[in-house]
Amino acid sequence: MDRLRRGDDRRGDRRSVAVLAAFVLVGVTACQTASDPPASDSAAPEVPQPAVTAPVAAAPTSPVVTAPATTAPPVVEPAPAPDPAAPPVWENLFVDHFDGPAGTPAGQWHTMTGWNDATLDGNGRLEVGRLAQIRSTSGWVLPVGTRVRVSASLVMPDTSSNYAAIWVQHPNPADPREIDVIESYGPKKTGGAQLGSHLCYDETLDDAVDDCGAAGLGPELWPVAKNFADGAKPWNSSWEYHAEFTVGGDQVLFEAEDGSGHQAYAVTSNPDPRRVPGNAVPFHLRLSNKDVDPQHALPGGSQHSMYVDWVTVQVQYPTATG
Repeated sequence: MDRLRRGDDRRGDRRSVAVLAAFVLVGVTACQTASDPPASDSAAPEVPQPAVTAPVAAAPTSPVVTAPATTAPPVVEPAPAPDPAAPPVWENLFVDHFDGPAGTPAGQWHTMTGWNDATLDGNGRLEVGRLAQIRSTSGWVLPVGTRVRVSASLVMPDTSSNYAAIWVQHPNPADPREIDVIESYGPKKTGGAQLGSHLCYDETLDDAVDDCGAAGLGPELWPVAKNFADGAKPWNSSWEYHAEFTVGGDQVLFEAEDGSGHQAYAVTSNPDPRRVPGNAVPFHLRLSNKDVDPQHALPGGSQHSMYVDWVTVQVQYPTATG
């Protein structure tokens, strides 16, 4: 009986201890909940959280349509206009500057039978004295359509008792057509200087019959001294003279520039294919200085010679077409 009582007592004691322990645990837990959490070296730091707001529904909009990417069409530049045709180039066919020792003959010319020779003056000029006449050794047969320009720079005699000239001629008795690039009669003469075209030569002038005129082959002559401006005249300084024609053509263009380069005249002949060199026979150049018939001579002046600085023949050959 005592052992039972002592056993009950021990069981009662153990229940009391358990109750007490539960009571203490509840109290401690309550205290921890009511106060700040205990500090701990291993506790993670508090991280602030972003504010979260409720989403707001957007108002409906029309869909945005994006046009496909494009580029502006290329600008088409007009083709550049072709440059105007360059003027034709003159080619030298014959050139003589009359360089050489004084008193020597011009190497590209020969003396005509019965006439005096012309000689170099040693200063780059040819002196064509009284009764001198020479012809270019070269002659030219050129294709039809070739443009020809005969030019010379010279000083005319200042007398009126002789006349000097440069001319283009067919040296053919049957066809002696001639172009006088310039022919001087001197400052005392009314005409002074003239251009001319001849188709024949009347060898019987003393019979008072114009044989060439009667045959319809009379000359055409154009006095030009009236066109000479005031100042240095062609008897006092070098002037340039030109005759331009087309082989097989029918006209001749005559021009002159004074010593200052100013145009003194430009004369175009009347159309007549008989007066333009053809290509059946060669044409040559002549330089001459003849005496005027005594009854037509006038006194005055002192320079009987013609002095020639240079002579050229230039050409522009026809170009193929088609």
